[in-house]
Order: sequence, then structure tokens, then C-alpha cells
Amino acid sequence: MKDHINKYLTPNRIEFAVTYLCNSKCKHCYSIKNNETFPEHIDESLAVETVRKVGEQYSPESIMTFGGEPLLFPEIVAAIHKEAMDVGIPSREIITNGYWSKDAKKVKEIAKNLKESGVNEIIVSVDTFHQEQILLDNVRKTIESCLQEGFQNILLNPCWVVSEENDNQYNQKTKSILQKLEDLPVRKSEGNIMEPSGLALINLKEFLPPKEKLPAGKCGDMPYTDPLDSVKGICIEPDGKVAVCNDFYIGNAFETDIISLIENYNPFKIPVMKEIIENGMEGLLNWAKAKGVKPDPEGYYSICQMCIDIRRKVNKILK
Repeated sequence: MKDHINKYLTPNRIEFAVTYLCNSKCKHCYSIKNNETFPEHIDESLAVETVRKVGEQYSPESIMTFGGEPLLFPEIVAAIHKEAMDVGIPSREIITNGYWSKDAKKVKEIAKNLKESGVNEIIVSVDTFHQEQILLDNVRKTIESCLQEGFQNILLNPCWVVSEENDNQYNQKTKSILQKLEDLPVRKSEGNIMEPSGLALINLKEFLPPKEKLPAGKCGDMPYTDPLDSVKGICIEPDGKVAVCNDFYIGNAFETDIISLIENYNPFKIPVMKEIIENGMEGLLNWAKAKGVKPDPEGYYSICQMCIDIRRKVNKILK
């Protein structure tokens, strides 16, 4: 581990968006990206090199591969986790929809390779949205293959609408689906709440919270975020871009050494980050106003949606 640690960025976790391609199109999906702007999948050698360098320098606690559906490219996923195991990253996770192939033999082969590569947690998305697209029997067979290979940490991860307790038709179907898998020796996670983004904005608008002109909250309080001056993880996109938050890129690992990107990260040298850290969402709005960008007059569902929208509008002007 390095003697000098960047006080603004300590990569305790590495995430890889292996691909944004998917063999499903769930009506709530918030991982929808402009696929034409990304390569089909991350470069395997770049991903492995990133794991090796970050693993050796910073001893992160966990690594995750996700998508899209990461198991569309099982060899890349296995290579990433094999390197993570070799450099001693203890928690090695995959998020998947569980549909790996129609061929049972191929599913067993993938499960075997994942086990040998050191994956020690498989998180399977199971709910009404995924099962509108993917037969539950296929998911069951995938889980059974993983159990046969000796995986002991398999979680079913449902997406709830509004909350798990909310008695709507989607949650009712999700609970029914989960009941059908109760005979399997796997755990059910708390799951997550449907986010007001992606396809949910089109297909499930009636279940979204009201918009606000200036949503409450700050970075670090929102799901899957850290304060920008105390980042604990990085995410590598399929094109090599390195994010410290949603669409907040600090460089590209293809162009700049990953360790250099981590060491040189200073949010106070990035004007928009500095404004957000010091003045919150008001700072973001003032920064955007100086660039000639105004927020959406209809408001936003969350500070994350507002932040992403405003930064994208500014970037279009600056291009």
C-alpha cells in the first residue's frame, strides 16, 4: 500500500460497468445508457491492469462487476475477479439478472468458471420487472448451477416500487415471485427502491414522487453516493472513463494511468465540484447560471437528477 493516500479519494471499492448491453429491457431500468457512445464491453486487459494496480496500491475491500448484463461477457468478468482474488481483494461481487444462456451446459460452465475465478457473492435481480422479460425457471437453473459449484453467498435482490411495504400491483407480483424461490438455500436482500430515472420516468411515472424546484439533500446522503471530498470508490465505464459519482468523470484509464488519476484527484480544483462541496445545490445552480444554463422549470425528482441534468447541459454548451 502507498504511504501517501489522497485524502479526497480512497478507493476502498472498485466497480466495473462491464457492458451496457443487456438481454432484457426492464420497464424500470436505470442503467440504460446511450449504447452507441460506449464500446460493447470494457477492454479486458485494461480492466485487469486496473484491478492489479489499484489492488496492490490501495488494498480495496471490495470489487463489483455489473451492467447491463455483465455475464454476456463471462470471460471478461472471470478475468476481473481472478485478478481481484490474486491481489487479495476480499469481497468479489457480481450483479446479474440470472439469464446466462438457454443452454444448461453453458450455464454450468459459466458458474464453474466464476467459482474458479474467485467470485464469492452473486446478487441476482429478481422481481416483477425482470420476470416480465426473463423466465423465472431460467433464473432458478442458474442459481441451482451456482449452488452445485459451491457458491454459498447468493442473494435475491428485488426492486420495490415506492417501498417494500407499499401495497401496489408490482410489489404484490414481486413477493409472489420471491415465494416461488423460497425452497432454494439463498438469502433475500432488502433490495432497492425504484429510482426516478431511466425507463421508470416513462413507464412508471404514476409511482414517482413529486418534483421539486430545488430538491433537498446533499452528496453522500443519496443512495450510491459519497461526498465529493471523501470518495470511497471508483467506477470504470466500458470505454475506460473513471467516475467518482454518476457521470462525474476524473479521466480515462486508457489515456492516463489509473494510479495517477487517483493520486491527482482534487475536487477543489474542479469548479463545479468545489461549488457543490462548499455551497450544495445552490452552488451548482450558481455555477450553471454563470454558464448560461437554467434548471428545468418543472423541477426534479432528486438532487442527483438535477445535478446530472445541469452538468450535461453545461457540457453541451462547452463542446
